Amino acid sequence: MTRTHRRVRLAAAVLVTAAAVLLTGCSSGSSTKDVAQGASAPAATATAPATASTGATASPAAPADPASDAVPSGPKVPQDELTPVTGSFTKKEKAYLTGRVPKGTDPAAVLQLGQETCDRIASVAEVDEDAAIGGIITGQIGGAKGAVIHLCPKQESILKAAETGFADGSYTVGAKAKAGSVITPGTYRALTPTKDCTWTVGTKSGTAHKVTVTTAAGTFGSRGCFAWAREG
Repeated sequence: MTRTHRRVRLAAAVLVTAAAVLLTGCSSGSSTKDVAQGASAPAATATAPATASTGATASPAAPADPASDAVPSGPKVPQDELTPVTGSFTKKEKAYLTGRVPKGTDPAAVLQLGQETCDRIASVAEVDEDAAIGGIITGQIGGAKGAVIHLCPKQESILKAAETGFADGSYTVGAKAKAGSVITPGTYRALTPTKDCTWTVGTKSGTAHKVTVTTAAGTFGSRGCFAWAREG
């Protein structure tokens, strides 16, 4: 087993473990999870790293726009009504919850999910920062933007790197990026790629884990590379 393959499997194992903790630690049900961590799924499809237990390719995750922090529509609990059953929220916690808690939902449960997102980013980044960045890009770690800004600003460098990237998929190269359809020109580095990582820029194909994408190329596509982050 190569060093790169071991690194991919280790990073994937942390993502899987963190996901298990997130699911078992939340008692508010799937609807609350969707509220706190949901994000729209753009057209591109992400390819997840191999799982540590079997080495097989995991089910593709719907990639998220890392620059967004989507919250479902509908009536929300007013800011002045955001109070826990006991105690009180801090200023930062209330800022995170404002406009994020649907009517009839316990704000403490939504806050817990935001805190668990922060914990998940930190635990993955401790093993491999690239895996944490890629997890945000692909949507394996959802709801990252609001959580990082309000609850764990120490992870802002991870979020900033994710905001420059995109998941495996097919894209048009243009001056203005749009989640899931258009990427900006530049040099990008593959994050935790598999041994089958391949890409195509215009009519040129390759397997290197760093690629320069130009407007003249017109298109870019990749598979098995997991996610890409911009260099520099």
